Amino acid sequence: MYSLTDTIIACSSPPGRGAISIIRISGGDLTELFKKIGIKKIGNKESLVKELQLNNDFKEKCVLTFFKSPNSFTGEDVLEINCHGNPLMVEIIINFFLKIGCRKAGPGEFTMRGFLNNKISFLEAEAIDDLISAESEEQLLASAKSLSGKFEKKVDEAIKDLKQLRVYAESNIDFSDQEILEDFDEFRRNLTIFIRKLEELISKTNSSKYLIEGVKVVITGPPNVGKSTLMNILTEEKTSIVSEIQGTTRDLVQKSCKINNINFSLYDTAGIHEGSSDPIEQEGIALAKSLLDKSDVVIEIVDNTSDDYFVNYKKPVIRVKNKIDISQDVSENRLNVSLLNRIGIKEIKDALFDTLNIPNQAKLISFSARSRHTELMKHSLNELKTAASLSSDKNLELIAEHLRRASNFIGEIKSPYSSDDLLGEIFSSFCIGK
Repeated sequence: MYSLTDTIIACSSPPGRGAISIIRISGGDLTELFKKIGIKKIGNKESLVKELQLNNDFKEKCVLTFFKSPNSFTGEDVLEINCHGNPLMVEIIINFFLKIGCRKAGPGEFTMRGFLNNKISFLEAEAIDDLISAESEEQLLASAKSLSGKFEKKVDEAIKDLKQLRVYAESNIDFSDQEILEDFDEFRRNLTIFIRKLEELISKTNSSKYLIEGVKVVITGPPNVGKSTLMNILTEEKTSIVSEIQGTTRDLVQKSCKINNINFSLYDTAGIHEGSSDPIEQEGIALAKSLLDKSDVVIEIVDNTSDDYFVNYKKPVIRVKNKIDISQDVSENRLNVSLLNRIGIKEIKDALFDTLNIPNQAKLISFSARSRHTELMKHSLNELKTAASLSSDKNLELIAEHLRRASNFIGEIKSPYSSDDLLGEIFSSFCIGK
């Protein structure tokens, strides 16, 4: 964790050459720093032109803008320096300020200080990072919606509803008066309603997560059924080797593609089967099995020679039967396709969206979200379902405990960690200067 008492500095504009570059300085009190560079007076949101004597032979005329605490992005005193957009110039200016008391900022350190000083919420901080990292108009739109508070409002509503459920359970623990407990059935109905609302929010949050982070798809099945062919079709290039020889794919082959403006990371894996004597193929099978745990969805492909192949993946799965061009024996429980003749490709693409409950138009996704959010909601949901399974008011203490745990999980979405080290770890994914 970085020291929060240091005065930090970093370039906040993109690296490279341009008309201007922006350097940001933030600290608890910049009065002493101003004295060192010869500024006698500067007001909040005031700009002035200042020639900085960077060394004995070199000066740079800069535009300095001051934001007085707490009226700044970080909640501290902030000085923004506009200089000529030469990377060498930026380096010289930063080194100059390092010598007079500043420290180089770490990734996301300005945003972290804004969060710690209650200038922005944690969800707003994450939305800012998503906005900066957006690679499509759909991602940009979803991030902007989250930055305006749309996702946070949904989380606040869930926290409020859950609080009401907890008030009932906890206020009745110490009472045995039947009159007080007569509304237990209504409490259970409200708990069921809330569980459904949370499941719906999880579905929407998953869609948002897939828009921002992409979807991990593992293509698996027995050897020589068309896994590599499907990989090549979806990526629209020769990504994997296609051969009639069994066991051609031994390592993981990864390639990304976009379908309806959602990024899909496809993994073509070794055919999973027992009895291989090839140590390299065995290693490929082991890698394929380990990747399944990290995937969002699995595409399992079989053909007419392996129609009885079935694996319980504990993940959403799309089961496909290939080579219907050479066999009329179709399967009722699978998508029947001919990858050779490009029959059924649209159905496979549609199934990816339907299985993961992703809107076919990415612009319909309501906000930006991350895996962290969905995992916390799922943990909360598990606690709520356990509470709902306790059908008697005699179990109020247990019910209240599960509701408390569920509340903690939901609350962690907005206030993730008390540990400074873990907080620093989260913000380390942000870019330097933000």
